[in-house]
Amino acid sequence: MKSLTCETAAAGRKTAQRSACETRARRFPGLALGALAIASFLVAIAFAQEKPRWIFEEDVQAFAVAQDNKIVCAVPHVKRVKKIIIERDDVWVLEPNGGRKRIIEGNKFMPSPPPSTYVVDTLAWSPNAHRIAMSMNIQNFSTDDSSEANGGKQVALLEEDGGEIKVAGSKTRFIEDAWDATWLADNATVVYLTGVGPYKIMRLSPSTGKSTALFEGHTFDSVTWDAKSNQAFAVGRGLSVFGRSALLQLDLVNETLREIARVEDIRGKLAVSRSGKRIGYFENGDTIAVVDLSDPQKVIRVRAGIGRFEFGRDEQHVLLKRGEGDKSGDLVWVGILDGTFRPILHDLLVHAFEISPDGESIAITDPGKRILKWYSLP
Repeated sequence: MKSLTCETAAAGRKTAQRSACETRARRFPGLALGALAIASFLVAIAFAQEKPRWIFEEDVQAFAVAQDNKIVCAVPHVKRVKKIIIERDDVWVLEPNGGRKRIIEGNKFMPSPPPSTYVVDTLAWSPNAHRIAMSMNIQNFSTDDSSEANGGKQVALLEEDGGEIKVAGSKTRFIEDAWDATWLADNATVVYLTGVGPYKIMRLSPSTGKSTALFEGHTFDSVTWDAKSNQAFAVGRGLSVFGRSALLQLDLVNETLREIARVEDIRGKLAVSRSGKRIGYFENGDTIAVVDLSDPQKVIRVRAGIGRFEFGRDEQHVLLKRGEGDKSGDLVWVGILDGTFRPILHDLLVHAFEISPDGESIAITDPGKRILKWYSLP
C-alpha cells in the first residue's frame, strides 16, 4: 500500500507539472517545446528519486555494499530465555537485481545451550566481493540461570555463502578482542582494531594463522580503512616532540606511515574518497574540512552543520546526512568547492546510508524499523 501511495502521489505531481507547462505553452507558443522538454526531464528525475529500485522489508541494523553492488546486512532477532534477553542476528546477502539469500540463521550460528547472544556491529566485503568480515559483540551467559555474562568484541570471517573461514592454528572459533575488521586487496589478509581506544592495528593471514601488530609503539584515536589500496587513514598523537594530533596515511602492507597534516579538532570518523586522494572530516563541530594528498597544506573548508558524510563519485561533492550522532536526518549534496547545498530524495529522512563503490547508487535504511532501500543516485 505504501508503494502504491507513493506512485499515486508522484503521478499526481507529474500531471500537475505537465498541466502548468501546457498552460504556459498556450500563452507563449514559441516556448512550448523547450518548456515541455525541461518539465519532463525534471519530473523524470523526481520520480526516479522517489521510487527505490527494490526494498528489503526487514529491520536492518548493519550493512555494507560490495564492489559488485551486492549488499550484506544483519537482521536482529530477540527472545527471552528465562531471565535473559537473547539476541542472535541473521545475515542476508542482497543481489543488485533485488534477489536475496539468508546466509546465516542466528540460532544455528550460535546454538543454545549455553545461552549466548551476539550483535553484529559492522560488516565489510573483500575487494573481490567473495568474502565478509563480520565484527560482533558477543555475550556468553552463565548456565546457572543468572544474568552474569562474559564475551566481548570478536570477528567472524565468512565466505559469501556463509561458510566460516577458520584461522589456522587458532584455539578459538572467532578472532577475539577484535573489531572493525576488513579484508585487504589480496582478499586473503585481514586487518582489524584492538583495544578500547586509543586503538592498535592488527594484521592476520587466516590461511597461515600469522598475526602481526602493526606500527608497534603507536596507537590511534580514529582509523578509517581504504582496504582496496592496502592503506588506512588515521588520527594519532605522539609522532612529534610536541605530541600534537596529526592526520596520518598508513601503508598496511609495508608498515610505513606518513604525516599528512597537523589537526586541532577532528569530530567523528574520517571519510575517504573513492580514489583515496582526498580525506574529509568535521572540525569545530560544523565545518567539513577536506585534505587533498597532492597539496595537504591547502585545506578546503565549508560550513555544513554536523552530520555524517561520504564522497560522491566526482569527489567535488560530499553527501551529508544532517543530524547529530545516530539520529535520522535528510540527505544533502554539499559542494566542497562552491559551498552549494542540494537535497535529494525529496527530504526523506534516513537512519543510515552508504554510496555504492561505483557512485551510481545508494542504500539507505528508514528511521524506526530500518527497512533497507536501494535507489539510483541523481
